[in-house]
Amino acid sequence: MAKYKDIANDIRQKIVNQEYTFGQKLPYEYVLCMSYHCNKETMKKALDILVKEGLIIRRRGAGTFVKDYDPSSEDKTYYSGRGLTARYAGKKEVTSQVIEFEVIPADEHLSKKLQIDIGDFVYHIIRVRFLDKIPHLIDISYMPISIIPNLKLENLKGSIYEYIEKVLKLKIQSCHLTISAALSTPLEQEYLGLKECEPYIQEEQISYLINGAIFEYTLARHHYNNFELQTIVLKE
Repeated sequence: MAKYKDIANDIRQKIVNQEYTFGQKLPYEYVLCMSYHCNKETMKKALDILVKEGLIIRRRGAGTFVKDYDPSSEDKTYYSGRGLTARYAGKKEVTSQVIEFEVIPADEHLSKKLQIDIGDFVYHIIRVRFLDKIPHLIDISYMPISIIPNLKLENLKGSIYEYIEKVLKLKIQSCHLTISAALSTPLEQEYLGLKECEPYIQEEQISYLINGAIFEYTLARHHYNNFELQTIVLKE
């Protein structure tokens, strides 16, 4: 594993173990470089991972701080372990229709998103997710086989996260989410009922395990009428 990933994993574990506590300022970057015997570029890459995961925050002129992180909390804005099935458990029936399930070699784009080598094999999955039998979103997902082995069609019809956590015994840590919009393609028109001139809302999600490995790159596409984002912005 690359040195910057090892460093990110170690700092992450210190945050989880509360060796670095909520709101605490991390040591200066040059001190971290000395502690981990690395150069500034390697340390920057390591800290960038933790920024994307939402565990630390950089404040211009002040330094780098641990964000509020409570491992016992189930309600964390950066936590990605609660998939659609878990979020709607006891509220709505979640079902899936598998449109595509194949294994493909990663191209340059996927290698960068998943931090794997070009040519490494990944699952390519397209599913329509339903809430109470009504189309809710289209999931286009890519997962490295080396990290999520033996995935079967039956797993896709249920909760993939449940398979990851209960069968593979892997711990999901966090995600990096980007929201955008684009005009519908035949895929969204067929399965979400969008017209050719209408947009879909897309959540691009890169998800991490507790050890820092990226296990999923997903594009979740919603009908514009069914998408709502709620968040809390705190003054720092």
